[in-house]
Amino acid sequence: MQRKREKGMVAVELALAAPVLITIALGIAQLGWLLGYSVMVASAASAAAQNFAFQRGTATPYSSTQTQMTSSSSWLKSQNLTLTTSVNGTQCSSDTSCATALTNGTGQAAAVTVAYAFTPLLRGAIFGIAAMPSTLTTTAVARVQ
Repeated sequence: MQRKREKGMVAVELALAAPVLITIALGIAQLGWLLGYSVMVASAASAAAQNFAFQRGTATPYSSTQTQMTSSSSWLKSQNLTLTTSVNGTQCSSDTSCATALTNGTGQAAAVTVAYAFTPLLRGAIFGIAAMPSTLTTTAVARVQ
């Protein structure tokens, strides 16, 4: 008699536990992707900053740095990457302006900021926990050679 009343209990328990377990699994997967993206963005920024600092005297420092950033982040979607460069705090966004800034900035700080925009798996805050970011940004600095 007792078995008949407990027959559907497993299905009820699964129905109650499944959403929580699925949310935890998706959260772990998203955290893994976030950490992977973060490492790739930091690596791209570092490589781009080193490249940018050594571009003094060249005609295409900005384009070359952008190419270095893209090739250093081959697992990321290149259309979602954004590059910002500056020499001694003065931003430059073209080959001409960056060439001038690098020529006049020997020994100064050359900063490269790489931003990567992506769509997180879980959006919004869950249970009051802060939401996952949708953009990762890293700045790397090197001295102009």
